[in-house]
Amino acid sequence: MKNTIIAIVLVLLSLPLVAGEWSQYYFRFELTDKSRLQELTEIISIDNVKGNWVYAYANDTEWDQFCTLGYNTQILPAPASEFPVVMSSDYHQAKSWDSYPTYSAYVAMMNSFAANYPQLCQIINVGTTANGRAILVAKISDNVASEEQEPEVLLSSTMHGDETTGWILMLRLIDTLLSQYGTNPRLTNIVNSMELYIAPNTNPDGTYYGGDNTVANVRRYNANGVDLNRNYPKYDGSLNQGAIQPETQAMMDFANAHNFVFGANFHGGAEVVNYPWDYTYTRHPDDAWFLSSSLVYASNAQANGPSGYFTGISSNGIINGADWYRISGGRQDWMNYTRNGREVTIECSNTKMPAASTMPDYWNYNYEAIISYLELALDGIHGTVADAYGNPLAAEINIAGYDDVYSIIETDVTHGDFYRYLQPGTYTLTITTAGYEPQDVQVTVNAGQMTPVTVVFGELPNDLEISLNEGWNLISLNKIPASSALTDVFAGITGLIQVKNEALSYMPSMAACFNTLQELTPSGGYWVNMSVPAILTVSGEQVSASATPISLKAGWNLVSYLPEEAKPTSAALASIASQLQDVNHLGSYPTLMEPGKGYWIRVSQDCTLTYPD
Repeated sequence: MKNTIIAIVLVLLSLPLVAGEWSQYYFRFELTDKSRLQELTEIISIDNVKGNWVYAYANDTEWDQFCTLGYNTQILPAPASEFPVVMSSDYHQAKSWDSYPTYSAYVAMMNSFAANYPQLCQIINVGTTANGRAILVAKISDNVASEEQEPEVLLSSTMHGDETTGWILMLRLIDTLLSQYGTNPRLTNIVNSMELYIAPNTNPDGTYYGGDNTVANVRRYNANGVDLNRNYPKYDGSLNQGAIQPETQAMMDFANAHNFVFGANFHGGAEVVNYPWDYTYTRHPDDAWFLSSSLVYASNAQANGPSGYFTGISSNGIINGADWYRISGGRQDWMNYTRNGREVTIECSNTKMPAASTMPDYWNYNYEAIISYLELALDGIHGTVADAYGNPLAAEINIAGYDDVYSIIETDVTHGDFYRYLQPGTYTLTITTAGYEPQDVQVTVNAGQMTPVTVVFGELPNDLEISLNEGWNLISLNKIPASSALTDVFAGITGLIQVKNEALSYMPSMAACFNTLQELTPSGGYWVNMSVPAILTVSGEQVSASATPISLKAGWNLVSYLPEEAKPTSAALASIASQLQDVNHLGSYPTLMEPGKGYWIRVSQDCTLTYPD
């Protein structure tokens, strides 16, 4: 039987300043079959579910489509209309935190943070809204102008323009971190140990829908009438409906340009920490970690808030997103399945836009929760992946039998660093990078501690050090130097008189035209005459002795010694044992052949010497 629609048509007087006119509908309807929420969330913007009552928003198109479904619907007053609005046009006045800033005061306040604390804060305009307002982000770090080997953390708020509590909390958090840096040890440690990005208001068109000087007519959607928290691409890349909005694209571009590993997105209208996933009942591989980290925030909010704070949705103040109600196109899910950002949604006030006079109270309720939550980013596995020369590598970190495609993380290619947040226990990380065999690393994670992990791919070749005595020395190379030019190999060596082999010579005192020996290679031995002792250090790739045969002619040959380790002469020359007649180094027969030394070898006939590795 078709349900009766009971609707009170409201005349919405607030009109956008630039984008096209549209109406906002806030309503509730009764729903006993919760399985239909997945279908409905594709049509309307579900805001809350209390028992059998579903609270939702819609624009004109969404409302018309929803009305065809025949639900018993009640239009409600806009949630932000409960209290008189108190505004501040001066950002100094707004920093009393008991009023809402005008748009110009908000922008001025953000810019003042960078102006007053230039070593700690930068303000980034990550994009503009549909109506041309700035989407501002504060970067806070002890070396703010540099990208450091630290976790990148993102806190953001008010993507629903009428949910203003988080906006003021984030502004005050920026101010507190900067003003108490150097005096408050916990805050100083946060600033010193991470790159923290805070975006107080990511939908200023919704907040200032009634104009730059008031928040009296705030709206949930952006100026185009789109819910930004349903506007992100789904896990398969598809969209709910319509185009990606400029605010969404700006935040996506910003996230894609960074490697955010931890974060939270602040909302209002409830009091709960909502953790992934929102779009599916399937649990995230890190479900246990999300649960415990969410409890850190919720338990601190409950401890510092009034009776009943953070208990309206669940007694412990946390909930799995899909268990509450499922949505598609949400920001939290996109950050986790696309960027692996370990982000949660924090609903910090039942009232979407509380009276401005209560903002100091919400700060007191949430301060310890915010700081304790941020400190979690300093726990877990903090690792680096590099090659043998210390160059950072792009790598993938996977926990076999634990991760799925949406929880595998990657290094930040700038520094090769990665951050993996896990419950206490022992895990085997498989690190994969191009050009090398994967490495398995076993790591034990302890609660409340940072676990450093260093992963190196490849081996750094040992330098060849050759002791040069005063007078004549007989040497050879078993490394391929970066530059084989004789002047480069002997760069920094003083007292060099002459270098020669069987046919060519070099003397630094002679004109260049008389120096016929220009390069030193592992192909043969060299006589070196020194006026004073010195140490010749040769760096480079180790020659493969067994893959580098040396052609010998009948009689005496000046040869190099190619193996990396010293070997008995009989073993080193086993390949020419039947042709070998004599071996000489500086006038005597050596029983041991060593790297860095050259040798005269006499053979009975032409043959090929192949050293063992």
